[in-house]
Amino acid sequence: MPKLIIKRNSEWANKMRSFDLYLNGRKFAEIKDKQTLSFTIPEGNYQLKARIDWCGSEPIHLDLKQNEFKRVEIKGFIFSKYLFPLAMFVGVLYFGVYFKFNQNSLFLATLMMALFGYMFYFMSFGRNRYLRLREF
Repeated sequence: MPKLIIKRNSEWANKMRSFDLYLNGRKFAEIKDKQTLSFTIPEGNYQLKARIDWCGSEPIHLDLKQNEFKRVEIKGFIFSKYLFPLAMFVGVLYFGVYFKFNQNSLFLATLMMALFGYMFYFMSFGRNRYLRLREF
């Protein structure tokens, strides 16, 4: 029988949360941070999707044949690993400059808004691109 292996790397933004996995529209598993799951499933065509709260991934299509291994990796949106810590650092720096020197840094404010705006896109309009699935 075919085997489906799903791997989730560690991410700072979603570390404490599990992702729900859906195969052909039905929830069949949850995957935690740094976890790898292995499933033996009948051969056939499948649609795999991951979700976390109202956000999720675009589905990928899997064609599983007899004695075949398919490996799928789950990640957050592009650059998610770095953006939130960077946005927090810029925010702390902005408010530090503002309160310490009584200066309003337009550059830091604009940078902070751009970083949070990029992340907001993936939590609103681009919510079905918040997670990424890829075969490897």
